[in-house]
Amino acid sequence: MGAYSVNRVHIINKRFEWTCTCPDHRFRNVVCKHIFAVQLSLKLRAEVEENVKLSDIPRKPVTIEVPQTVITAKSDITCPVCHCIEVIKSGLRKTTFGQTQRFECKNCGHRFIEDAGFINMKTDPKLITLTLDLYFKGISYRKITDHLKQFHDLEVIQTTPMRWVKKYLKLLSTYAEKHKADVGNIWHSDETTVFIKKENEKRYYEWIWNVMDADTRYLLACQVTKERYVEDAQKPLRQAKKNANKRPDAIVTDGLQAYKKAIRNEFMERSAPIPNPHVRLKDFETKPNNNILERLNGTFRERTKVMRSFSGQIGASDFAAGMQVYYNYIRPHQGIDGLTPAQMANIPIDFEGNRWKTMIELATKG
Repeated sequence: MGAYSVNRVHIINKRFEWTCTCPDHRFRNVVCKHIFAVQLSLKLRAEVEENVKLSDIPRKPVTIEVPQTVITAKSDITCPVCHCIEVIKSGLRKTTFGQTQRFECKNCGHRFIEDAGFINMKTDPKLITLTLDLYFKGISYRKITDHLKQFHDLEVIQTTPMRWVKKYLKLLSTYAEKHKADVGNIWHSDETTVFIKKENEKRYYEWIWNVMDADTRYLLACQVTKERYVEDAQKPLRQAKKNANKRPDAIVTDGLQAYKKAIRNEFMERSAPIPNPHVRLKDFETKPNNNILERLNGTFRERTKVMRSFSGQIGASDFAAGMQVYYNYIRPHQGIDGLTPAQMANIPIDFEGNRWKTMIELATKG
C-alpha cells in the first residue's frame, strides 16, 4: 500500500506471518496500519463469499434506460405538423455551416429542425444578417456584393442581397411586438419625404411619419402616407398611443397645421391635468426643439439617399417597419450611453450577440 509492501510469509505448521516494509513494523515489531488494512479486506471478502453464492444468482439481461430530454413549452419548440410541445432531441443534422440539432415529436413521430428564420437558406445566417446590417447602414447592394466577395469569399450576384433584404424586410414588417415599451411622457413627431416610383411621373414623393419618445429614444410609430392632411397625421399618433398604451403629457411637433387638429382628435381629454398635450415649435433653436427627430430623419436619409426609389406603397411601408425594428432593437444610440432604445424601454429580450438573428428568430416564432 502506498510506498510500502505488505507480504504474507509461510513459517511452519501452516502458520503465516505478515511482514511490511514500513518503519513501524521493521523497527518496532508492531502490526502496522498497512497489515491491518489488508487483513480487514480479506476478512470482509471471506464473509461475503460465505453468505452469497454467485452461482445461485439468476443471470438476467441488464437494461439501461437512457432518459430522454423532453422540451416543454417554455423552450417554444413545437412540432410543425401537429403542434405538440412534447418533442425530444433526435441526433444532429450536418449542414454546410455546422451541426444543427434535430428533434422528434413524441406524438406523431415527425423529425424536424427548429425554424429560426433561416431554414432552406443556402448561405450562412451570419452573412445574411451582415447583409441586413450593411443595408440599413446605408450601403448599396453593389457595395454589399463587393464586400461579401472581398472579405468573406462569397461570390453572389447583385440581386441576391436584394432578395435577402426583401424577404426579411417583409418578415420584420409583419412582426408584432409582444412587449409594451416603458416610455416617458414627452413624445416628438415629425415627417420626412421618401421617393416612390410611379408610372408616367418622374418625381413622386410620399411621407414617412415618425413618433419618438424623448426619454428612451424609442420609435413608437413609423408610417407612410401619400399626403399630409389631418387624417394622415392621425395614423402614426394612433399607432404610438396603441404601442405605448398611455397618453403623453406633451407631443412636440413642427409648425405643420395638420398636427393641431390631429393631436386634439387623438389625445384631447378635458379631465386631464393638461387637456391638450400639443406643443408647437416656434423655431429650431428655442427649447423644447425637435432635434432628436431631425437626427432620426438623417438616419433614414442615410439609407434612402443611395436608393433610386421604392417600387410602391407596400415597399415603402415594409421599409419603414424594418427601419423601426432596426432603430429600436439593433442600432446603439450615443444619446443613451450606447444602448438601444429597446433596452432603455425595459423590453425583456436578450440583446447580446447578433441582434439581427435574435429579432428574426422572434419574428419567425410570431
